[in-house]
Amino acid sequence: MCAALLGLGAQALRAPAALPFPYVGPARSALGPLPPPRSGERPLLNLRGKTTETLTLSQLRALPATRYNSTQPQLGQSFTYQGVPLRDLARRGGFAGRDLRVTAEDGFVATITASDYMTAPIMVAYEAGGKPIPTLKKGPLLIVFPPDPVRFPRRPYGSQWVWFVRSVGPR
Repeated sequence: MCAALLGLGAQALRAPAALPFPYVGPARSALGPLPPPRSGERPLLNLRGKTTETLTLSQLRALPATRYNSTQPQLGQSFTYQGVPLRDLARRGGFAGRDLRVTAEDGFVATITASDYMTAPIMVAYEAGGKPIPTLKKGPLLIVFPPDPVRFPRRPYGSQWVWFVRSVGPR
């Protein structure tokens, strides 16, 4: 249906504007080798590309990181989150530019479109307030959206703040 007929104007036909990716720490590549898991460290995230790569917290911390303040919609609390941008995880998995399927520990699945994660620093967060994210705050891994209520309004994006994230892969 034509955007003009819907009253949306020409803006509805344009791709979303890219948001800056505020990387923190030293410049790192998402494609390079990762350090081996620490002794006794448990796997946290399955990156499901052509093959599955299982990542621990120390390995996630070795990947490019972004940090910003955002309000977790289910908790209604703001935190400064740090984590790996989905764009970098998708590059590592070999599926950048494809819509993502994010699966939680309990089997909940959300789709995050390529047009969103390739142009905005949506992340798999592993820290809130400089500390690991506890279970009661939706951790240890949580999908976090930038604080842009126009681009990412609570509806429909609130349900895409997946908590207890277990895997990321192409849809």
